Amino acid sequence: MSAAAGEADAPLVAIRDLAVAFDGVKALHGTDLTVGRGEAVGLVGESGCGKSVTWLAALGLLPSKAQVTGSVTLEGRELLHAAPATLDTVRGGRIAMIFQDPASALNPVIRLGKQVGEALALHRGLSGSAIRAEAKRLFDLVGIPDSQRRLDAFPHELSGGQNQRVMIAMALAGEPDLLVADEPTTALDATIQAQILELLTTIRRETGMALVLISHDLGVISETCDRVCVMYAGRIIETARSEELFAQPL
Repeated sequence: MSAAAGEADAPLVAIRDLAVAFDGVKALHGTDLTVGRGEAVGLVGESGCGKSVTWLAALGLLPSKAQVTGSVTLEGRELLHAAPATLDTVRGGRIAMIFQDPASALNPVIRLGKQVGEALALHRGLSGSAIRAEAKRLFDLVGIPDSQRRLDAFPHELSGGQNQRVMIAMALAGEPDLLVADEPTTALDATIQAQILELLTTIRRETGMALVLISHDLGVISETCDRVCVMYAGRIIETARSEELFAQPL
């Protein structure tokens, strides 16, 4: 096998033996997980089993009191305990995360266009009118109506579904290779939920980005993901292709 072929087969992100403890109490017991380029991976399990903690730990977003061990690599480069400057280029630029609750993830006193603009300036080096033009393009991409006017709106002026779209636009601002969506449809009604998932699938198809979808909803996972990892009590206990898991779950 040539070196180029080996590189193509190598996972985009590889998590190996990742363990997390808070005040000596283990929350993760050695998680192994890989995500290939362009792949959609579902992470399912009951509340508190460690789904979100896995990715918060991988991206260095846990509080300092968390004890994190193991290995997290992005194209072979170690991220765990990497220098802040390294993580700043990875977070948002290579790996973006959509958090569970847009109401608390968006700043209530800063206009939406400015919040998306900060990500564009940081990760793409845009400035001036180019920021506003690109922010409008992203708002159009994620299906926010009257996008020009919405750039000057505050989060409380939009519905929950529209704020979730803003979060997706912000995550896409850095043109990431991997998008981690943490329960992106929890607080939304069924119709909006379907629209958001369709949007994520379309963006994946158009940009070739990989997706990790964290969810309790097995229906959502079966429609969206190629492969599913089932978590229980801080461990991944089953991994299978999506159709296999739902046909013959262990």
